[in-house]
Amino acid sequence: MQTHPQHNTRPSYGWILKGTDKLIKSNTGRDRLNLNGALNAKTHDVIIREDLRINSTSTINLLDQLLEKHPTGRIYLIWDNARYYYSRQVQNYLRYHPRLIPKFLPPYSPNLNLIERLWRLFHQKVTYNQYYDTFPKFKESCLNFFENIYLYQKEMSTLLTDSFQLIST
Repeated sequence: MQTHPQHNTRPSYGWILKGTDKLIKSNTGRDRLNLNGALNAKTHDVIIREDLRINSTSTINLLDQLLEKHPTGRIYLIWDNARYYYSRQVQNYLRYHPRLIPKFLPPYSPNLNLIERLWRLFHQKVTYNQYYDTFPKFKESCLNFFENIYLYQKEMSTLLTDSFQLIST
């Protein structure tokens, strides 16, 4: 799954005294990162790739990393309905790697995908209410979060649970 953090200030929360103005620094916001990642739901191990664009090729590169990191057993892929997951290139790759088992989520249900919670934690810690004057500083901060993800294990252990509440009809 992917996220595309933009190099711009993302106001998220704050208290401002009524009747006063608060100036928020910003920049062009045109630069962004394309982060492609995989999360192990049991161990919370994370693989993150930065790619020029997220497409069939970058997806296959991520799958190669998954297979290398987990040399035995089945790997269930919880995917949204991005077009590149259905591409001929990815589908052919999956045929030659039967350990990879894609499971597609219903449309508009990111709440069912644990990595979306990881993306939210990432944004809370790195992009919300933060100003980075240069894109290299922004990129370094983003990638540093994932390089030091172990610092957030306590938060991840409560946030990344696979116990979903079932609502009967």
